[in-house]
Amino acid sequence: MAINPVLMIRPFVVRELKWESAETYTLVLSPVDETDAIQFAPGQWVYLYLHNPDGSVWAKAAYSIASAPSDGSRLEIGIKIKGDFTKRASNLMPGDRVDLQGPFGVFVLPPGDGPIVIFAAGIGITPFRSMLRQLNADGKERKVTLFYSNRTVEDAPYLEEFLELAKRKDWFKPVFNLTQDKPDIGTWEFGRLDSDMIHRHLPEDTKDTMYLMCGPKAFMDMIKQALSEKGIDVKKRLKQELFG
Repeated sequence: MAINPVLMIRPFVVRELKWESAETYTLVLSPVDETDAIQFAPGQWVYLYLHNPDGSVWAKAAYSIASAPSDGSRLEIGIKIKGDFTKRASNLMPGDRVDLQGPFGVFVLPPGDGPIVIFAAGIGITPFRSMLRQLNADGKERKVTLFYSNRTVEDAPYLEEFLELAKRKDWFKPVFNLTQDKPDIGTWEFGRLDSDMIHRHLPEDTKDTMYLMCGPKAFMDMIKQALSEKGIDVKKRLKQELFG
């Protein structure tokens, strides 16, 4: 009986480890054999397996894919330092072997051309980076509003990439808020994301607008309440991915 391709454990090699902040990094991985490339939808996640020196499996953990299908067979995974697994993974070097399994998950780029409103906190940005990169690669003019919350500018993974995208594409509107830093950069918001901040920047709701969020539970509970206050049917039009 043939194994489900999603359940196959595929050998990958580390190409690069890029630090995005003092606490977050991106693993750049390529399949050892191109036939083991993973076909995924923007927003899906994989299991990352780390090995002992003898090649046996040490542990595995789940991470959203931060790159897009348009990036080819190379995969990027955004990771925040928290616990033994993430610390061990941060010591990987180019040429090191890891395994991947997947993809999994139904938290993916919504079909159609309707507007998208995204809410992300910290490393919760990773599935949305995949979606935004794919939309950009496809040449879509689909309107996207991104609410992106971090402690400081230095803590925000992929911030420069989003700033550059906003300069080049009218369809993309980011709203950055910082909880511990008040930089003199554009029209940034200072303080925790809350209902008032959301209501100030939320675009006009349409029947085909979809809302997506990823972050701590308290963060997402607040967003759900704020959208409900605007009369948005959160049961049908709000999708979430919970890390942790």
